[in-house]
Amino acid sequence: MAFSKQDERFMRLCLKLAKKGEGKVSPNPLVGAVLVRKGRIIGKGFHASFFGPHAEAEALSKKDARGATLYISLEPCVWYEGKRNPPCAALAARCGVSRVVIASKDPNPRVSGKGIAYLRSSGVKVDVGLLCEEAQELNECFFKFAKTGEPFVAAKLAQSADGFIGVKGRSRIWLSGRQFDYHSHALRNRHDAILVGINTVLADNPRLTCRKKGGRNPARIIIDSRLRIPLGAKALENAGKEKVIIATTSLRSLEKQKQLEKLGAEVLVCGKRKVELRRLLRRLPEHQIYSVLIEGGAKVLRSALKEKCIDKLIVAISGKKIGSKQAIRSPFALPFLKKRLRRLKVEKMGSDTVYCGYLRLP
Repeated sequence: MAFSKQDERFMRLCLKLAKKGEGKVSPNPLVGAVLVRKGRIIGKGFHASFFGPHAEAEALSKKDARGATLYISLEPCVWYEGKRNPPCAALAARCGVSRVVIASKDPNPRVSGKGIAYLRSSGVKVDVGLLCEEAQELNECFFKFAKTGEPFVAAKLAQSADGFIGVKGRSRIWLSGRQFDYHSHALRNRHDAILVGINTVLADNPRLTCRKKGGRNPARIIIDSRLRIPLGAKALENAGKEKVIIATTSLRSLEKQKQLEKLGAEVLVCGKRKVELRRLLRRLPEHQIYSVLIEGGAKVLRSALKEKCIDKLIVAISGKKIGSKQAIRSPFALPFLKKRLRRLKVEKMGSDTVYCGYLRLP
């Protein structure tokens, strides 16, 4: 199917609108919709909250859609059972749109292809695949969970120009610049949870919150085989109101577990002597976590890489060098990034060069 420049312009607007729902709709997908008649936008919308109306309904709301074209970033749903919102494919057909342009099919087996088939059977012209790769990347977390039932896992880190991420015995060395730091908080807003190891908590005492304006704090997951986390750790603040999970082992102190649970944290046993990351990840959807951002140190990152848990890598390479004998080497040297990452994107963020790509496609 050959799409026009006008088609592409309206679909890019759909994707831009869809991004406004980041941090607010999980586990639902991010969706944007634009209603057009004779080249003029007459309606637009996006899925703004988990319980809120769908993008298509927003775009079609109180508009005369007869003969218009509806652009949607994801295939509209056609089933109703157990849903709070009516099926959007039926709504589009009922409103009289003459054409629907869809960026990507929905990976959910209950939807995939069925929304398209319904529209076509209702006499609506349907074109699929415009900016498909961009649309799927936007919903990479949704696609992974829909296909596998497991959370999407991204790993983010900054490393020096000479390939190191820190120095043993020292608290965090600030390698990345302001632009990548802002991007990091956008990533925290995008994912349901942030995961670090106990050594990061002991060395830096981070809050692990999101400082993006209008963003939400992700759930906090801490890998702690023996429950060494101090009860006064900043990561435990508001544990009764915000989700905090401590992943531990059979080596834990039962008394410490009770103390943590009294603070509001959830303690999950995920191994005998060592936390098994894959075992932990499989349990997270039970806790309404469908995507995870790993910000741990070298130990956690190497474990995640060894257990093949990482779907996507975001690595900022600073212009700074560490050059210390006690420096901790990054698990992701530049040759690794260039060789192993698929759909690799390289961009400048201030003084940092950021490499972003997939170890496994969602």
